[in-house]
This record gives sequence, structure tokens and C-alpha cells, in this order.
Amino acid sequence: MSCLHGSVAALAGVLGLFIAQHHPLWPYLLSVAFVAWALAVARQPSIFLLVLPALLPVASFSAWTGWIGIEEFDLLVLAAVSGGHAYLAVESRRGGDRSPAHACFRLARIALGALAVSYAVALLRGLSDADGHLLGWFQGYEEPLNSLRAGKSFVFALLLLPLLRRLQECAADLAASRLAAGVATGLGLVAVAILCERSAYPGLFDFSLPYRSSALFWEMHVGGAALDGYLALTVPFAVYAVLRASDAWRWSVAAALAVVVGYACLTSFSRSVYLGVGLSLALLAWRLSVPGPWSPRVLPPAEPWRVWGGRLLLAVLVCEVIAVFGFGDFMSRRMAASDRDLGSRLQHWSAGLGLLRTPSELLLGRGLGRFPVNYSQAVPERAIPGRLRVVDDRQTGDAYLQLSGPPQNALRQGAFEVLQRVSPPLDGAYTLALDLRAPQAASLRVAVCQRHLLYDASCSGTVVSVPGGDRQWRHFSLQFAARSTSASGVSSPAFGFLSLRLLPGSGDSVDLDQLQLFDAAGRQLLHNGDFSGGLAHWFFAGHHYFVPWHIDNLFLEMLIDQGVGGLLPLLALLALAWVNLLRGPGRNHVLAPYLLAALTAFMVVGVFSSLLDMPRAAFLFFLLLCFALFLTGHAVADRRGERCLPPFSGQDRRDSL
Repeated sequence: MSCLHGSVAALAGVLGLFIAQHHPLWPYLLSVAFVAWALAVARQPSIFLLVLPALLPVASFSAWTGWIGIEEFDLLVLAAVSGGHAYLAVESRRGGDRSPAHACFRLARIALGALAVSYAVALLRGLSDADGHLLGWFQGYEEPLNSLRAGKSFVFALLLLPLLRRLQECAADLAASRLAAGVATGLGLVAVAILCERSAYPGLFDFSLPYRSSALFWEMHVGGAALDGYLALTVPFAVYAVLRASDAWRWSVAAALAVVVGYACLTSFSRSVYLGVGLSLALLAWRLSVPGPWSPRVLPPAEPWRVWGGRLLLAVLVCEVIAVFGFGDFMSRRMAASDRDLGSRLQHWSAGLGLLRTPSELLLGRGLGRFPVNYSQAVPERAIPGRLRVVDDRQTGDAYLQLSGPPQNALRQGAFEVLQRVSPPLDGAYTLALDLRAPQAASLRVAVCQRHLLYDASCSGTVVSVPGGDRQWRHFSLQFAARSTSASGVSSPAFGFLSLRLLPGSGDSVDLDQLQLFDAAGRQLLHNGDFSGGLAHWFFAGHHYFVPWHIDNLFLEMLIDQGVGGLLPLLALLALAWVNLLRGPGRNHVLAPYLLAALTAFMVVGVFSSLLDMPRAAFLFFLLLCFALFLTGHAVADRRGERCLPPFSGQDRRDSL
């Protein structure tokens, strides 16, 4: 086993450094940080349970790098895998005992093995379905890299599982406390990000404007429910923080977290979040009423400040609900449209199931990450509304970007645009210089916008008419005014984007090259404007039309990607986790009710949303699932009657006593 752990540590380290060295922004900084983080995990293994959940919501810069299938969070996980398995390689030589294998745990190992085989088969089928295209750093949802993107979350969780199991055996209390603290910290960062986002646009107390937050989940640039799934998984840990606070100061921090998290959930304006979080809170209330380590009789005594503070917290949360529903009509409009939206979703699910045409596809699925391209081909009227492709010009040796619209027979819904992060717009004039050509006459909208991800706070631009049929490049120099305030006159700290959008009713595609954007001070704001670096620094987004990217159901997502052979092991794992948390060895653990509520809420949201194609939310799901599967009520002593403590970490030794 020592050799196996050492090999995994080396492979993860080499892969992580290889990715870091190709990072579009900070290759050397990330390489150094990768090594330092791997060494930190090797020295204090339990720290990964704190740091990974805490940094998960912020460790992605896709909107700046242009990476879609790879993100900075992958480096964090790979470094944890490398350091964790290096620790296990040394620990395995000591030959410590392991916990007795409960029947539930043996079944969990079998189901995990079956799901791992399913993921491997689906990955091979997905790569095969990509027609032999080579992997590339900046590939999107129709290229082979998307297959790896869809499968990496489960693989990462599986690679961390041996270290997780070792910590659950040797330092159960420490592992649980660090996991809970990490999840609560990450949830706090998400809530603060939503506060900043909504203060920029549309405003903290505007509950009528149709704006739905995305926090720092940039994978929602083509829709999806990353934030919904994340909130469903993490809200129970905000309750844990409030109930387990040991003094007034810690309780105040936890109560503030609960208030901002309540605001975040309410202003998601997601019906599935309301349902999932509501059911999870009801489930928590039921489980906490049952005598156990989590019950009120073993919690800190009910001092007067705790009683009155709890009442005040409940009153504030009720006021938040009243404010969102009583002082705005956006959610009421969404509720009124529920029947229509459900009918559209049923049609979408039916069309998605139509992709499984043969027994082998029903058994094994169509392959990981292949839903967008397969759905666009099978349902052409709902095809992806646009595409980006960097083309190498053989005559000149230069590269240029080809921006395409939807197929001719597709419904022209929403919009598709290519983006690059720029400094937030300042008052004054912008100058955009670029070369354009088009096979047919096309209209291109160019603008500099204050935008977080999908919604504009303010936008200034113009429309360029590109003559068709001429293969010669035409140079354009455009000027347009920009302002630093929104339409309401309130200064907005929103991010800035350069936006390029092919307008409906024009040509099918337009070629772009040699882009330069100058602000009023004459500074050049764009990077890789000649596309010599591929799509580095360039991003894209959809608007108001996300149907072809997601099937909008977690279970159908598994069925279409991996077939019955993948769906059944996943359902078995969920059932085993629930059994362990309700009737198995894990039922007496203090985290059991909260894990039960989190997994249940995630499944409820998954009835109406695709969640496993959102890598960071999917990773947290698999991490919590694995933690729940092998949870026990206490740590296990080794043969010497002592805790099997980490050999390198004095801090872990002190914390676990």
C-alpha cells in the first residue's frame, strides 16, 4: 500500500504542477503555492477538510483566464491529494489497525467501486464520441475536455477518500469540526459575495427586478444551478454553527452568518432552493428533537443571552422573508409561472430521454459531458445559440476568432456573446479597434459593460455592420461613451466586461482579429487580442436561454451520461448514506442530522436542476456523501490503546486529544 500511495502522490503532484505551469495568469506563483499547500497537507492531513470547503466558492477565475474545463480549485484538490497520499505512504509503514468493517461500510465500498467503473466507462465513451479531437486548454462544452470536466469531481473525492477514512478512524472529532468549519466559512464567503453582487446591481433591497445571483460560480455563465446546489448542501451547517456556538461572541458570528445566508437563499429566487432548504430545515428540526449527541440537552446551557438572541435571530429571518415577498413581485411572478415552467421542463426532459435510443445507450449512457452537443444535434430547433473557434490562417500563419450564431433552423432565443474582463468602466470615451470580415452581411454589437456575470448594471456600446462576401479584412475604429454609474445614478462596483455579440437576423458568423480597447486615459485594456494564445483571457456567456446546456434533472443527467449502470450505484450510495445516518454506526455522530439534511436538500434541488455538471458543487456533494457513508459515532483506538495519530503533525495530535 505504501508504494500505491506514493505513486498516487507523485502522479497528482506532477499533474498539478503541469497544470499550474500552463496557467494563463500566474504560472509561477501557483506552482509555488501548489508545492507549499501539498507540504502543508502532508504535515497536517486534517487541514484539507477545512481549507477545501472554505476556498471552494472563490477558487475559480474562469472569467479572467478563459479556462472552462480546468480551474484553480483543481490545483487545490490535486495538491491535497498529493500531500495526503504522501502522508498515507509513510503512515502505512507503521501498520496501524483499521476499524472493523460494518456491513453498511462494505456495501458502500462495493457501490463506490461500481460507480467508479461507470465513470471510467462513461469517460471513455465521452472521449470517443468527441471524434478523436485532441484535448486543449480552452475547450468548451462540445469538445473532449468537457468529458473530463464532468467526471473530475467524483475522481477527486475518490482520491481523497483514503485520507478521509484515515482521519475518521484516528481523529473523528477533529475531522468533523474542521469539515463543519470549512463548509460554514465557504458559505459565509458566498453570502458576502451575493451581498456585494446585489449591492452593485440591482440593489440590496430591490426585490422586483428580475435578477438572480450567481456569487462567484462562473460556471453559471450558461445557466445551471451551481449556487442552488451549493446552498442546499451548506445551509444546514449554518444551523450547526448557531446551535453549537459555545459563547456569545461565537454565537454572534454564527447568527450574522445565518442572517446573510437567509438573504442569499431568498434572493436566489429559486423555487427549488426554497423547497430544498425548507425541507432540510424541517428534517433538521425533527432529528434535533430526537435524543442524541446533537439534542438540546447536550448543547451548551440555555443562558439568557442565548434565549433572547435566538428569538431576535428568528425575528430577523422572518422579516427577511416578509421583505422579499412583500416588497417585491419578482418571486410572485416566478411562482405564478410555475405551471408553465413545469410543462416546458417536462418537454425538455422528454427530448433529453430521446437521446437514449439503443439498449447500450440506456445501460451505459451517451458519455460524460456529451449532453450539449448530442442534444443540439437531436433537437436542432433548441441547439446551442452560438460557438467560438480559434482558426489558424494557413496563408498568413496568424490566428483569428470565428464567432458563430445558432443554426438556421434553431429558435433564435436569448443571446450568445464573447467576453473579456476589463477594468470597470469609467466616465469618458472608449476606443475599440478591431479587424472584421464575414461570409454574409452581419451585425456585431460591441459594448463595455458593468456586469458581474449575466446582468448589466450599465452598458455603453454600438453596432458594427460588416459587409458580407469579402474575404479581405476590414479595419474598424469605434468610439463610445462610458459611465461609471448605473441607470439609477448609483455608483456601481460591478466588474467590467468587453462584450461582442452577433445580432439575430444577421449572418451566420463573423471573424474577428487584432482587437484593442483603449480607455479615456489611453491605456490598452485587452489581452490576447490577436488570439495567438488561443482563447486565453476570453470568456463567453449565454443570456436568457440555457436549455441545450443542461437537462435540468440530476437523475436524468446521470442516466443520459452514464446510463442505468451509473444511476443505480449513485442511488444505492445515497440510500446507504441515509441508512448510516439514521440507523447505522453514524447515527450517533453530532454531524449526522446536518449531513442528512444537506444530502436530502441537494437531491430535492436535483429534481429540477442539473448539479453534477457544476464541478465545485458536485465535489462538495461527493465529499459530504463519502463522509456520511463512513461516519461512525466515535474514533477507533489502535492496538496500543492510543489514538492512531498522524505521525507528522503535532498540531493534529494536540487537537485530537
